[in-house]
Amino acid sequence: MVSATKASPPKQDQFAFKYPSEDEPYIRRLGSALLLHWSEIPEEVRAKILAEAASVWDREFNIPQISRKLEAFIKRHQTRKVNTEASSSPSST
Repeated sequence: MVSATKASPPKQDQFAFKYPSEDEPYIRRLGSALLLHWSEIPEEVRAKILAEAASVWDREFNIPQISRKLEAFIKRHQTRKVNTEASSSPSST
């Protein structure tokens, strides 16, 4: 009888995106661009992005309640985007 073996899950560091400090401006710009288009991203993809963001490597390794803080951060910045768009649109007279 042949038994099926399950592959063990990959170690967290195996897929960690580690970057040198000089690349941080690119990471920040990509993150800002992602926030600007957050509402256009399908909910399933948003959930995957948030899950990854909560578990990926970062110089600030252990942030308590990171998932909740990420969601609050996104909501706060989505509100700012909406307010900015509303104030920059020409008013009709």
